[in-house]
Amino acid sequence: MNGLADAESHAAALAGLPGMTPVRLAKLLDGFGPAVAWQAVRAGTHPADPRRKFALPAKRTEAGAVGQRYVRAGVRVLLPDAAGYPSMLSGDPGAPAVLFARGDPTVVEGRARVAIVGTRSATHYGCQVASELAGELAANGVVVVSGLARGIDGAAHAGAMSGPPDVAAPPVAVVGTGLDVVYPSSNGDLWARVAERGAVLSESALGTQPHPGVFPARNRIIAALADVVVVVESHSGGGSLYTAEAAARRSIPVCAVPGSVRSRASAGTNALLVDGCIPVRDATDVLVAVSLARAGRGDRTLPLLTPGDPQPPPAGRSHSDRSPTGSVAPGDMEGASAASLTPSQHAVWEAVDDTPTAFETILIRTDLSIATVAEACGQLVESGTLRSGADWWSRR
Repeated sequence: MNGLADAESHAAALAGLPGMTPVRLAKLLDGFGPAVAWQAVRAGTHPADPRRKFALPAKRTEAGAVGQRYVRAGVRVLLPDAAGYPSMLSGDPGAPAVLFARGDPTVVEGRARVAIVGTRSATHYGCQVASELAGELAANGVVVVSGLARGIDGAAHAGAMSGPPDVAAPPVAVVGTGLDVVYPSSNGDLWARVAERGAVLSESALGTQPHPGVFPARNRIIAALADVVVVVESHSGGGSLYTAEAAARRSIPVCAVPGSVRSRASAGTNALLVDGCIPVRDATDVLVAVSLARAGRGDRTLPLLTPGDPQPPPAGRSHSDRSPTGSVAPGDMEGASAASLTPSQHAVWEAVDDTPTAFETILIRTDLSIATVAEACGQLVESGTLRSGADWWSRR
């Protein structure tokens, strides 16, 4: 690992000052380059530190020595808009001003990403479901993001790495401590394996010990990295509900795994389902949610996921019912050019009513795959042919 640039060393030095928090660090770097911010803090002239709280600690710290410490630890220092900083965090209202990484943080680029989170005091059922979901998602090329905690998080990471490294998508973890402080210590081997195959990220400086405040804060990063968040098990008021809330604020779909009404570990997830979150029975449900999320935001950078076999043709209808070109008589559509539609777009348009039509209904009425329907729906919404709501579409 090469030495750190001046900006990275100064940013790491600021992050490591006693009493520093992500919010304070963001204020110190807002409108300032790291080197300029560092000098202003040391001089006691930084407007975001009017009481000079950080001036004395900064004077006692050499930024270059801090940078060397990160080099020796094998930890990268990532700054917004610089190489390695996750693109999906750029512009996020809660984006870390500085991010630290072990492994390769670029593994999140160009891939679908699903956060799997849940309670530390998970049941056998919850751990088994988390592991199986993560394993199947990784095998389908989805990066599994979690928090490397006990329980659901650890089971998800273990499941994501159950397949061959050359086949399964690499895992990504976001932790609350410094990257030299493994927490819980029992997950040491898991940390090393995630860093080797993917990346472990943190906004906490080296040496940061676990304390209650860092874990809810890191949950916003987990949410922001994901296309979809899946909560497997959560007690009422559990920490993973912070991740769900952070996702909802970012319009990121939240899914939940149903659990027994007698299980306290599923009280939070069952409440999410009552509130309208997407139920998850298996990995296919998650893959559908990912495809819909990407289609809904017009993401054309990745092919849509294609879980399972294509849907069979519905009764009473065959491929021959459609024109080879997919075109229809001009009178069959209002306000749209039928000749410009692809066969799949035409089939989807035919399957949608003037009233809200559920995705499952569109699948049943067409002979298209899940991914094809999701992509066609997104394209028809973009063209103004369809309107969309929460998991429904209708003709305009």
